[in-house]
Amino acid sequence: MNKLESIIYDFVKDNPALKQKIVDIYQGILGLVPQKSIETDYDYIEREGCFYGFHDKSPFSSDGSKLLSHKVLVDYKSLQGGEEIEIGYFEGNDWKEYISLGKTLGWNWQLASMLQWFGDCSDKIIYNELEDGHSISIIKDLSGNFIKKFNFPIVHISPDQKYASSYNYFRAEKAMPGYGVITEKPYLNTNETDFFRVYKCDDQSIAFEISLAEAIKINHHPSMDGAFHFFHHSLFNPLSNRLFFLHRWVDNTSRRWTRMFSVNPDGTGLYLFPMDEMVSHITWASENEIFAYLRYPNQGDGYYLVEDKTGKEKRFFQNIFNSDGHPTMDKRRNIVITDTYPDRFRNQFLVLCKTDKEERINLCKTHLPSLFKYDLQVDLHPRLHPFLNIACVDAAFKGKHSLIILDFTEALK
Repeated sequence: MNKLESIIYDFVKDNPALKQKIVDIYQGILGLVPQKSIETDYDYIEREGCFYGFHDKSPFSSDGSKLLSHKVLVDYKSLQGGEEIEIGYFEGNDWKEYISLGKTLGWNWQLASMLQWFGDCSDKIIYNELEDGHSISIIKDLSGNFIKKFNFPIVHISPDQKYASSYNYFRAEKAMPGYGVITEKPYLNTNETDFFRVYKCDDQSIAFEISLAEAIKINHHPSMDGAFHFFHHSLFNPLSNRLFFLHRWVDNTSRRWTRMFSVNPDGTGLYLFPMDEMVSHITWASENEIFAYLRYPNQGDGYYLVEDKTGKEKRFFQNIFNSDGHPTMDKRRNIVITDTYPDRFRNQFLVLCKTDKEERINLCKTHLPSLFKYDLQVDLHPRLHPFLNIACVDAAFKGKHSLIILDFTEALK
């Protein structure tokens, strides 16, 4: 954002409806200026019609040999329920050979089906599905053979394969269209009967649960009264001994509030992070640190590295990056890879930031057609290969999804 855009953003950031109107008008006018579909100095491979989903889980297998993907089977429009998407993976040289593993009804445009590797492995996957109108999740091998069904939708499997986190996707869809699932049998539930849960993978028993009503009582804020509450986003740390989850609510003015908890899988050690009303996009940077774009008390919005259970923070990139994105931090390589939302010309940037130098490198710029906004928004959502200097991103510069593999080795020299 330039200085004027930053000032306007700060003024309207807590008024979602007004902010969206301003963005639509601004981009609508400047969007008439012709733009290149993609610009980059780095080698990349494109797979048309494919995308992965969110940024916080890597589509690469733990050995780096396989790449998970979805294939779009429907027109680009708001989902009404009953639409399928294909799941599969790429393997071989440059991940060019595609293997289909089936189709699913349990997906959305932003998070897809939560397709992911079953923990730290390279031979089993799990994804969300609908069965008799209810959300479940399915485990398969890489030949597409059914292994097991979980009677709950998946958010994340712990790396050690022992635990699974889950929340109500239908309730999330009501609050944030494009981030949940439309079911034949809606189950909004009440604050007292809606839960964030951690299940044991071996027998599907509940290891930990917290209701919305219980969360609301913790450091209660007046904005929670009469609001619509829901749980959202969750991720286990690399050691599988902690996870975070978000408690969100939409108040009577349609403003969305967010706060973040961490907890041990068995429910002990529940901790409320000291963020100031806004936590946006988060990943684990280590076993006891999260890296996120958030609002820290008395410091404002930005990228922070925050220690779990203490709240001790360090701010990054204040002078080189002032807008929200979807980050992943690799402390071993001293890098953060993230993206930007569409700018005034509806261009998106794939960004590499060096944490030891406060240096920003734009790896790629892609143009997002005006079709892709609201629940159809396509963010780059960059993910890192486990050991190669390769980023995997979603894009839509050709008017449909494309899964992009980009080699950024030269940027590290």
